[in-house]
Order: sequence, then C-alpha cells, then structure tokens
Amino acid sequence: MSGAAPAPAVVAPVVGGADAALDVATPPAAARARARLALVLVGLGLWLLPWLGAERGPARAGAPAALGFAFAWGTAATALLARTRRGLLVGEALISALVAGTLAALVALHHPWLPGPDRTATLLPIFGPLAALGVLDAVSRLRRPALGGEVAAIRATAALLCAGALWVAADPLPAVVAVVLALAPAAVVRPVTARGARRGLEALALLAAVALFLAPEAHGWLVAPPVSPESPTVWAFLHPLVAVALAALAVRGLLLPEGADAPTAPR
Repeated sequence: MSGAAPAPAVVAPVVGGADAALDVATPPAAARARARLALVLVGLGLWLLPWLGAERGPARAGAPAALGFAFAWGTAATALLARTRRGLLVGEALISALVAGTLAALVALHHPWLPGPDRTATLLPIFGPLAALGVLDAVSRLRRPALGGEVAAIRATAALLCAGALWVAADPLPAVVAVVLALAPAAVVRPVTARGARRGLEALALLAAVALFLAPEAHGWLVAPPVSPESPTVWAFLHPLVAVALAALAVRGLLLPEGADAPTAPR
C-alpha cells in the first residue's frame, strides 16, 4: 500500500464556448449587399464628375464625402463578406480603421479636400493610433481563442475622449468622426445575437448614407466656397439620389437584416 496521494486532475480551460458564439452564422442578404456595393461605386464615379461648371465633386464635397465613401464602402463590403458574428466584429474594426486612416492621411498630406491650417500636430496623434487600434482589434478577433472586447472598449473610450477635446477646440469635422468611431463598436458588440449584430451593421450603413447625403452641405459650411455663376450639372443632382438609395437599402436591412436562407431560431 502506497502512501502517495493521487495527483490532482488538470482541468483544461474551456475556450470553445466563446469561439462558438463568435462563429454563429448570420447569412447576408446577398442581392441587397451587391446592390449596395454597386451604388457606392456609382456614387464614387458621380463624385469625380463635374458638379458646377468645371468644378468636380471633390471640390464641392471635399473631406466629408471622402470619409463618407470610406465608411459606406466598408459597411457595404462587410455586409456582403461577413458570414458570422466574428466576421461582423472584424469588419467593424476594419471600417473604423479605414475611416480613421483616411482622415489621418488627409491631414498628413495637407490635402486640399481638407483645407484650413496645418493640424498635423493635433490630429495625427489622434487618428493614427485610432486606425492602428482598429487593425489590432480585427487581428485580436481573428485569433483562436479570440480575445474579448478589451481592444474595442479601449478604442471607443479613446475616440470619445478625443471627440470631447476636438469639440472644445472647435474642430467640428474631426470631432464628428471621433464620435462615430466611439459609437461604431457598440453597434455590433452590444447586441446579444448574431442577427442583432448584423442589424447594428445596417445602422452604420444608414449613418454612412446620411453622411454622403450631407457631405456637400457640410463641406460648404466648413469651407464656405465662393459662389459660382455656373449652374449645377446633372451629376450634382444624382449624387444625393444615390445616398437616398443607400439609405433605403439600410432601412430595409434594419427590418430584415439577414438573407432569406437565415434560420428562424433566435441567435
């Protein structure tokens, strides 16, 4: 008879549950998603055409439209390509990285779409790291086992604090972008089901459509371009119609977020 005590059992950590929840399927409405991508491309083409005499869309809508197109393209691509809740989370993180990176690039290049004083010292330290955090969040969601929502919480909190500072500094466009970056993660993280997360993505797509619709007015308010004697071209009238069509698709997506082959059981 041996007096040695039996070795304690080693319990492996359970990691499958969290990953299984992330991999719940949420099929896209493929026809609607393809139509949305096509509309974004049409809108981008219209934006590059003359709007007022020889002035093209970028001169009349500037940075607000560029950011709106980055936002709309990201939501459209995610709506088509994401098939699981994990895909929606990764897509939202990359959308936020794309929007933050677009604004950071406009600032770094002193681009004429974003006129005004040199804001490299104030905006690059904000939107460069926010873009990097978005990429980091996407990578962390792709790991198996995936990390939790820590990176999303960090980037949302950082964006919200930066938005407050930018509002105090009376820099409205970057402040609005920071508010959007602060709220975007919650749209797909907070819903308890995969269907709810896809509905959250449709809410972001609706916000992108509104941004595109208001881009010319927002740019005019920020820049106050000179009054031109030229009459607007047909392309200038078609651009907001594309934004309205994108908004209509997003509203339908809010009502019916998934494709026809989606299971009927709650997920």
